[in-house]
Amino acid sequence: MPYSHFNLEEQLRMDRRVENARKRKRKLRRLFPLLLILLLALSVLFYYFSKKESSEPEATTAAPAPGSTTATLSFVGDICLDEAMMESFRTQNGYDFTDLFQRILPRLAPADLTVGNLEGNISSGESSDHCYPPALLQALYAVGFDVLQTANSYTIQNGITGLAATKQAIQSAGMDALGTWVSEEDRSKNGVLIRDVNGIRIAFLAFTKGMNNLRLPVGAEYSVNLLYSDYDTNYSKIARSAIEQAVTEARLQNPDLIIAMVHWGSEFDRQVTDSQEEIAELLFQNGVNLIIGAHSHYVGPIDLKNKRITPEGGNLVAYSLGDFVSVADSFSARNGCILTVQLRKDGDGIRITDLRYTPTFSAAPSEDLKIEDYAVLDTLGAISFYKEGYYDRVSDELYEELVSALADMKEQTGLPDNMAE
Repeated sequence: MPYSHFNLEEQLRMDRRVENARKRKRKLRRLFPLLLILLLALSVLFYYFSKKESSEPEATTAAPAPGSTTATLSFVGDICLDEAMMESFRTQNGYDFTDLFQRILPRLAPADLTVGNLEGNISSGESSDHCYPPALLQALYAVGFDVLQTANSYTIQNGITGLAATKQAIQSAGMDALGTWVSEEDRSKNGVLIRDVNGIRIAFLAFTKGMNNLRLPVGAEYSVNLLYSDYDTNYSKIARSAIEQAVTEARLQNPDLIIAMVHWGSEFDRQVTDSQEEIAELLFQNGVNLIIGAHSHYVGPIDLKNKRITPEGGNLVAYSLGDFVSVADSFSARNGCILTVQLRKDGDGIRITDLRYTPTFSAAPSEDLKIEDYAVLDTLGAISFYKEGYYDRVSDELYEELVSALADMKEQTGLPDNMAE
């Protein structure tokens, strides 16, 4: 049976470790005479100083600050599937999406909490575009997802009943649905998602610009947080009061920081609009620390404004993380990134201690790129495989596409090259 990509990658790592061990042994053999002389010299010095009394107190190693803790958060953009993609993962017993995420698993596994934007509904009936089987949730949970944003274009694709079924399915799969509520009581009790991540208390909110121009049924205004009061038409009137109220509810939970997941901007458009900047400033002014955006299908600017987390907010905005799983025809829209934020909490408060992004590529069968299956690829890993001579894994055409996409992503994020890993 041929190796999967993941097993092959593990085999390559093992081969490298063995070769490195051999190199270290050869170096040690050459250095052995020098090491023997150095050992003798150190023995003489140790004997001399052990006899000499010292008036200085014995040095001690500083212990880590009590109560210090770290948390690693990972975020991805849109998760979108169409009928052709789902059909490729159909089995005799239903669906199995394991292979879709197998190659990106090592990049997701290290995070303490992983969040993505689920563009669609979950249904146990017949699947269609943006209407997915529960097996997709099982695969997402298996690779480490903890929270799925449901405030987006497809929130009420199948009405309030579809919203409720989707939320229930996500919870049954072991994850939290972020940004939708099934009743006034649900909204009152669970208006803010609180997650304790290694002792760091995080409040999550989610907002959407609209729902494919659909309007909420009368009496169902509790269902989702909206960025605009004219959310079914022009997206020109920012719902300032509603946004402020939602953030106030989060602050009342006394979190260490507030994260807002926002579905905004225009599809297939890299331009950050004045409206987005205004909304970001409004969220920051009311105490939001991190803003993570989706919807454009392209990776956009990522702006780290302040590393120290404070109640005043305003630390980081990622306007769009692109598509994690994509059905777009445009290759540019198949490029996404995993944004990883590391937090540290100690006696001095909370800081962002590391910020990195992992470029991804949502592969689909393509004669031009010589791709046979749907899969989320680790862009840098695939490039590395090609450079090491595994042309059967990455074609010349795909390699060129990934190199071009990587250069474009570095430019679009505005982050230093060393933040891509």
